Amino acid sequence: MRCGIRHVRYGLILVCAGLLTGCYSTKERVVLLPGEDGQVGAVAVQGKEHTEILDAPLTAALIDTRGQVKRGVVDEAQVQETFARALAAQPPKPISFTLYFVHDSTDIVPASQPTLEALFAEVARRQAVEVQVTGHTDRVGTDAYNDRLSLSRAETVRDMLIQRGLRASFIRAVGRGEREPLIPTPDEQPEPRNRRVEVIVR
Repeated sequence: MRCGIRHVRYGLILVCAGLLTGCYSTKERVVLLPGEDGQVGAVAVQGKEHTEILDAPLTAALIDTRGQVKRGVVDEAQVQETFARALAAQPPKPISFTLYFVHDSTDIVPASQPTLEALFAEVARRQAVEVQVTGHTDRVGTDAYNDRLSLSRAETVRDMLIQRGLRASFIRAVGRGEREPLIPTPDEQPEPRNRRVEVIVR
């Protein structure tokens, strides 16, 4: 029996091949689960003669050895029994960290040090990792200067991760300048919460 998980825009599709369900010889079972936010998308399962649309949580399509599709519903217990190993093998969910910076500097403020340590620990914990580092500034200074400063902040965090042993090819560092403030302000107004680097670990 071979089971797997496929991600769709909203939710998960569980696929298991090589099942025998009672006297109904099932070649493959497809089950639709809600996403992390509870939203449910839809998936079309093509059979030999018709297509079944799964668009509700825990709906299933059973495909027999002749290519016929039969719609059904499963419960949480059946999902755990059939797909437990596949669900357990999913990669950890993405997690985000926000680090704040001293004005006009690439120095991280002391209050963000625990967050930085938590970031290091999360990266070390994951077997496979991809890190997106995005630098930001407040609206003090020119656009060009803030573009350079935001990138320098992102590169500072990237370099710290590399020093901790993460391969550079696993990290993407970009600067957004003052274009995406966390707290909207008038031009030239200082705002500590906008002087930040956002890190997403996948």
